[in-house]
Amino acid sequence: MKHALLILLVALPAFAQKEEIFGTGKPPNFREEKMDSKFVKSKFSKMLVTGTEDPGCVQLLGGLFVALAEIAPVIHKRDENFVLPPELQEAVQSQLSTPGFPAVAYLVAMVRKIMIEKRLPDEWLATAVALNKKVKLIDLAKLKMINEQIKPADSAYFTIPLLRERYAEEALNANSAVTTDVVAAFHDTYVDRDIAWGGATLLDIGINQPKGKGKKKRYRDAAAEELVAVLQWMPQDPRMNQVNLLAQAPVKVDPVIIYVRLASKQYADLEKFHRGQRVMVKGQFFEMNKSATELEIREGLLFSDRDWSTGVLLGRPQDVATCPVALNELTGTAAQQPGGFAH
Repeated sequence: MKHALLILLVALPAFAQKEEIFGTGKPPNFREEKMDSKFVKSKFSKMLVTGTEDPGCVQLLGGLFVALAEIAPVIHKRDENFVLPPELQEAVQSQLSTPGFPAVAYLVAMVRKIMIEKRLPDEWLATAVALNKKVKLIDLAKLKMINEQIKPADSAYFTIPLLRERYAEEALNANSAVTTDVVAAFHDTYVDRDIAWGGATLLDIGINQPKGKGKKKRYRDAAAEELVAVLQWMPQDPRMNQVNLLAQAPVKVDPVIIYVRLASKQYADLEKFHRGQRVMVKGQFFEMNKSATELEIREGLLFSDRDWSTGVLLGRPQDVATCPVALNELTGTAAQQPGGFAH
C-alpha cells in the first residue's frame, strides 16, 4: 500500500529532465485508505476539530499547524509527496515526537486528509486561529488559502535556480548543430507553469500606474489600475562554496526582477508587508526576458516567506508527552510512514 511521504525540498541537478521535474503531468488522485480511516477516528483528529487549552496539546497541535502552513503553498501536481523546509522537518521530528507519538506520521495524515477532501476543514482553521493566539508562528494566510481551495503548483522542484540552469543549458548554450528553435522549445516546456517561488525580496507593491503627471508604471505590460508587486531574487555567487585562497572579490551577479500581477483576492494582508521583506509568490509563470533576469507572474498570491535556517522552537517533547492525544493510534501503518525523509 502506497502512502505519501514528506520530503526535503532540495534542488534537482541542472541535468534533470522534464519528467523528473514535472512528473507525468497528471495530478495524483488521493483516496481514503486504512491509515486515513484510523486517523479520522483518532483522539488527535478529534482535537483538531474541538481545539484545546491543554498546554502540551497547544504545543503539539500548534507546531503541526506551523508545519502544515509551510507545506500548503508548495503542494504540487507532480506526485503524492509533500515538501517541508529541512529545519521544520527536524523540529517536528525532534521536538514534537515522543516514543509513543510519531509526529511526522500524523503530519502526513493531516496533509492526506486535506488532499482527500480537497480543502482544509473549517473546524481545523478555527482551531489554528485560536491556537495562534499563543503559538504566534502559524501562517494563517496559507491555511486560509487551502481552506478555500487547494491551489497546487506544477512542481515544488521547479525553482528559479532550476529555471535559470535549464535555460542556460537548453537555450543559451545550445550548440550550432541544433536546428530547432531552442528558445521556443524551452518556452513550451517551462513557461506557463503554476509556480510557488520563495526566497525573494519585496521591492514594492502598488497600483501599476499611480495617479499624477509623469508617474511611471511599475510594469509595462500590466493595466494602469492593476495591483503589481515587484520582487527581487538574488542568485548566489558561483564561487560561494569554493575555498577562496586568493582572496578574490565576489563575482558580480545580476538580480532577477519578478513582476507579479496580483490576483484580486489575497489571503495575506498586503498592507502589512514592508519593503525588504522576504516573500513567496504563487501564481502563473507567464513570461521571461531573453536573459532570464525579468520574470512575469500573473494571478499572483503573495505570502510571507520565513527563513527557518536560524532554527525554531515548536515545542518540548516532555510537554508534548503530557498531551492526552499524543498516542500512536496509527499502529500497524506507522512502519510504512517516513521515519526519515526521502531526499
